[in-house]
Amino acid sequence: MSHTERGEKTVSQERRTALKIITSISFIVSLGSLASLLKSISPVVLEIPEWPRVRLANINGIKLRTWYLFSYPTKDIPCLLVKTGKSLPSGVGPDRDIIAYVMICQHARYYGTIYIPPKEVRDPEKLTYLKTVPPNILELYPDKNLLYCPAHAGIYDLEKDGEVLAGPPFCSLCKVVLEYDEASGDIYAVGLSPPAPAVPGVTQCSNNPEELKRIMLGKKLVTEASLEEKI
Repeated sequence: MSHTERGEKTVSQERRTALKIITSISFIVSLGSLASLLKSISPVVLEIPEWPRVRLANINGIKLRTWYLFSYPTKDIPCLLVKTGKSLPSGVGPDRDIIAYVMICQHARYYGTIYIPPKEVRDPEKLTYLKTVPPNILELYPDKNLLYCPAHAGIYDLEKDGEVLAGPPFCSLCKVVLEYDEASGDIYAVGLSPPAPAVPGVTQCSNNPEELKRIMLGKKLVTEASLEEKI
C-alpha cells in the first residue's frame, strides 16, 4: 500500500471516528431535549394549601342577629357570620353564639341566599332585604335563625349545623370554622368544615376534609377580610 493510500485510509478512519463522536453528542443532546419536552408537557401536580387564618372582626363590633358578609377562603366564596343570641355547640365567642357558613345553596349553586332572623326581629321595614322574601316564608320556623334560597325555596337551620329544613337542597351548608381569641376578642376564620359546598373543583356534599381543600387549588387565597353589614 502506497503512502498516499495509507494517508487516505487514516483520514477516512478519523472522519468516521469524528462522525461517531458527533452522532453520540447529538444523541445525548436530543435525549436532554426530549426529557425537557416531556417535563414541559407532563401534568403539573398542584400542592393543596392549608386553610388561611384570617381575622374577621372583634367581638365588640358584632351586633346581635345581624347579617355580616365576607369572603373565605377565596374571593369568590361568599360567607355569612351571625351572632344568633343562642348558645350553640359549634358557636364561638363569650356566649358561644357566633357562627358562620358558606352562603352557596346546596341545590343548584345559587349564590343569592338570604339570612332570616327569628320572627321577633323579622321586620322588613327595618331589615329592607327581607322585602324580597315571600310573607309565607317569613311565617315559618319563627324561633330560628335561617338561611333562605329564593331560587327553589330551600331553607336551612343556621342553629343546627346548617341542616336542611325545607326544599330541594341535597345536604346541609358548609360551615366556616371560627376561632375566638379570648385575650383580644378577635374572631378568625381558620378553615371550612364538610359537607363541601356546591362549587367547581370539589365533589358537592363530600364529607372528606381533604377533598374539601381542593376548593383552594389554583386560586388566590384571602389574606385579610372585613365584615360587611347587610341591611
